[in-house]
Amino acid sequence: MSRIVLSRRAERDLRRIGRGEALARLREALEGLAVGEAGLDVRPLAGSAPWHRLPVGDYRVLYRAVGPGEAGDSDARFLVARVVNRRDLERAVAALE
Repeated sequence: MSRIVLSRRAERDLRRIGRGEALARLREALEGLAVGEAGLDVRPLAGSAPWHRLPVGDYRVLYRAVGPGEAGDSDARFLVARVVNRRDLERAVAALE
């Protein structure tokens, strides 16, 4: 996942999910995003450009592309800001702006 940068909040979100199938599915989806896997259900967040969401079961990964010069020396392509339950999506999107 070297092409993905997790915010502190996203890291905390993943720790709160804990171990188990949900975390394994999230990690697999993030790895797919990092390598540009086809078939991911990625959609832009309406009214919240440049943010996108990636659904993984009951969770939503909120991320955006990393701008030129923003990643420093790394080859990061995406910044994951949050990993939230779908019921908390609206609140998380409002906090992004």
